[in-house]
Amino acid sequence: MEWPRNIKTLTTDELKAWLRDVNEKQYRADQIQKWLFCQQVRNWDEMVNVPPALREKLAEQFSLLALKEDQHLVSVDGTVKWLFETHDGHHIETVMIPANGRYSVCVSTQIGCAQNCAFCRTAKMGFTRNLEAGEILEEILSVNWYLKDNGLLDEEGNIAQVTNIIFMGMGEPLNNLEQVHRVCCTLHNQKLFNMGAKRMTVSTSGVVPKIKELVDRNTPCCLAVSLNSTNNEYRSSVMPVNRVWPIEKLLEAVDEYIRRTDNYVTFEFVLIQGITCTPKAAKELIRICAPRRVKVNAIVLNDGDDPTLHAPTPEEVEDFLAAVRAAEIQITIRNPRGRDILAACGQLAYKKEGKKC
Repeated sequence: MEWPRNIKTLTTDELKAWLRDVNEKQYRADQIQKWLFCQQVRNWDEMVNVPPALREKLAEQFSLLALKEDQHLVSVDGTVKWLFETHDGHHIETVMIPANGRYSVCVSTQIGCAQNCAFCRTAKMGFTRNLEAGEILEEILSVNWYLKDNGLLDEEGNIAQVTNIIFMGMGEPLNNLEQVHRVCCTLHNQKLFNMGAKRMTVSTSGVVPKIKELVDRNTPCCLAVSLNSTNNEYRSSVMPVNRVWPIEKLLEAVDEYIRRTDNYVTFEFVLIQGITCTPKAAKELIRICAPRRVKVNAIVLNDGDDPTLHAPTPEEVEDFLAAVRAAEIQITIRNPRGRDILAACGQLAYKKEGKKC
């Protein structure tokens, strides 16, 4: 039996076309989407101003809930990680990071990943398929349901909602750009989530043609690039994507993105002992960043499955940061969150037979 299409994946125009095909008024599309994304209903019958007959048609043609929660874990630092099962029996993970009344969500965009980065556990899963826009949106909605059900509040004392989206969970977002673009447009829609473009960040390992396509589509988001090394030899050793699009090509795409959007680009930079956290690496990073409108987000290597890669010492990290800051490059160190529940960068992974990768 074929799984019904996820209604949250449809654009407004696609929903209107379906309504026309089933002899229903097209204005119902706005009503339905407000129930989905503003009221964030979990049952068709909650759509009280939609006629019962139309609700029956919707229930027959579409799925309303795409993900089944298998588990959620709460870290000692308040980070929450969900394990969701998809309709076809696969698993993805989603992470919510609370901070001073703000709630950021790191969403997965694929089941597994084909990029095979050495420091990332998701790479060990291999690649299964892209997630649909509706599945990605439901990751976000599931966090909102959790916040509501647990009475968590925002900075103003209201029931909290997700405030920031980071497309940095399982998968390479730009290899699923069509669906990621749909998600960003839905989140940015003033009638629905009304989320500002600067509150959504799409991260890429460096899929150069898709960076240009992101600009061509005018996707409402910010861009982060997982640089993670400062020369082709080292970057190719930990990120195979660099063998296809080396640093020079990646920086050309970054420069075009900055020129066409007038936005900053964030370089994600994993600090690996003896590789990316050395005096030489600091000098090379300065050379790359100095002429560009970029910020650096440094991340100390989290535990992975490659025994040849190690986190630097705190002293090595401080020396590296001091050297880069001395050159007036904007660099921040990201405090690890959720390590005790394997929710930190590079730690998301799940095997179908039920064992952690």
